[in-house]
Amino acid sequence: MPTVKVGDINMYYEIHGKGEPLLMIAGLGLDLTTWQFQIPEFSKKYQVVAFDNRGAGRTDAPDEPYSIRMMADDAVGLMDALGIGEAHILGGSMGGCIAQKIAIERPGRAKSLILAATTAANYPVSMHIVSAWFAAMTEGISSKTLAKLQLPYFVTSQLFEKPEMVTMWVDAMVANPYRRPAYAYGRQLATEHDARGQLKQTTSPTLVLVGKEDIIFPVKLSEELAALIPKAKLVVLEEGGHGFWLEIPDKFNQAVLDFLAQIG
Repeated sequence: MPTVKVGDINMYYEIHGKGEPLLMIAGLGLDLTTWQFQIPEFSKKYQVVAFDNRGAGRTDAPDEPYSIRMMADDAVGLMDALGIGEAHILGGSMGGCIAQKIAIERPGRAKSLILAATTAANYPVSMHIVSAWFAAMTEGISSKTLAKLQLPYFVTSQLFEKPEMVTMWVDAMVANPYRRPAYAYGRQLATEHDARGQLKQTTSPTLVLVGKEDIIFPVKLSEELAALIPKAKLVVLEEGGHGFWLEIPDKFNQAVLDFLAQIG
């Protein structure tokens, strides 16, 4: 099991493929298995480096305050440990916040940015939603009931027209063997993010990618994010929700690959 010591934690990571490095950063409470439909495709052209953030998956989960800067430092520390100076950086949801922090404070490390289903600053509605999930976790709700509550926020309404697909998604969410205890989710949840005053410093070519039906971080937040970054391109995928890299992976993957091809 590949792990490396970065600062105060042992980080779990995987490397797939060869080529220019593509660092993939997962969102709140998620581990690198969230990229199950991306890694096989992206690794055909790039050296994909996927890892678990502190508090998620197989990386350590110290019970102490976390911050977006801390998790950005973890990601850069992993790059250092692997001898990677510069990488394309893809972050989903909270992972996009981490990617922004890297690009702002370590501009030489991000050859390009792909910011998927994310935001320039904490959004009160999404914070209310995920805080309610955290409360349910701490109150002892079953993992299956929690998955049923979460699912409508990750996928579009079309999925619910196929009951067998709903069952498959719920079962997959419950079956994840790397889920962390509630306290670790809470430590990630408590991080603050507001990069609106700093994003103009970002020099990396940037793709802001969002699903049109994203409930957690609506399209207006991606529009704001793209407007704040000098070299940003906004792409809205018509059939996507917050978890669009899982629901419409072919369209998500093509958008990312098209952007990276333009970077050269």
